[in-house]
Amino acid sequence: MQMKEQAGRIKSWNDDKGFGFIQPATGGAEVFAHISAMRGDRRPNSGDHVLFIAGRDERGRMRAEHLRLAGELSIDQPQIRVKPRAAAPDRKPRPAPKPRSRTAREPQAALRNPLAKLIIFAGLCGLPLIGSLRWLTGLQSFWPLLLYPVASVLCFFLYWSDKSSAKKGGQRIPENTLHLVELAGGWPGALLAQQAFRHKTRKGSYQALFWFIVALHQLFWVDQLLLNGAYTGNWLRGLS
Repeated sequence: MQMKEQAGRIKSWNDDKGFGFIQPATGGAEVFAHISAMRGDRRPNSGDHVLFIAGRDERGRMRAEHLRLAGELSIDQPQIRVKPRAAAPDRKPRPAPKPRSRTAREPQAALRNPLAKLIIFAGLCGLPLIGSLRWLTGLQSFWPLLLYPVASVLCFFLYWSDKSSAKKGGQRIPENTLHLVELAGGWPGALLAQQAFRHKTRKGSYQALFWFIVALHQLFWVDQLLLNGAYTGNWLRGLS
C-alpha cells in the first residue's frame, strides 16, 4: 500500500550530523528525519517546508522514510546525502549560504529560452486559429473561436490552483480533470501555465498525454484545412 505524503516544517536541523526533526502541519509529535531519506537538489535547513512519508524504526519510533522540499520538483542529487567535510581547524568555517526561496527561483526558470518558447507556442496555435477563423467565416460556427480562449483561461486557473495546493499540502486537482479541459481546447492555457508555474513539466507520463492531446488538435485542423475533412468530416456530421 502506498503511503501518503504529509506536510510539515523542519523544526531543527543539525547539518553536521545529518539529522533533525519535523513538526507535522497537522500537529502531534515531532518526526525524526535523517539525511539518508532526503531527495532533491539540496540539503534541508531549519524552517524549510517539507513533504514526508512517516514510518517507524525498529524500536517503534516515528521517523521520515522519504523526505523532500515542499513545492520543489527537482532532479535528485545523491551527493546531498554525503556527510559534509569538516572545516580545517585553522580556518574559520564559512557560513552556509542562504537557500534561495522557491519563489526567487521560479521567475528565472520560467524565462529560460523565452524567444524559442514563444515561437513554438505561436506555431502550435497557428493552425487552430486559422481553422477557427475559417469555421467562423465559412461554416458560420463560432464554437472553436470561443472554446479555445475560454478553456485556456480555465485551464490556466486550474494549474495555478493545483500548484498552490501542492505547496500547501492541500487537496490536489485530479490529473484527469486537467487533461479533460486541455482536450476541450484548453491546452494553450495549460502550456502557458506549465512554463509560468513550472508545474507538471517533469512528470513524464503527464507530459506524454498532454502532448498527445496537442497533437490531436493539430491533426484535426490539418485534416480540416488541407484535406477538406477527409477523416474527421463524417465524425463531425454525426455530431450535428
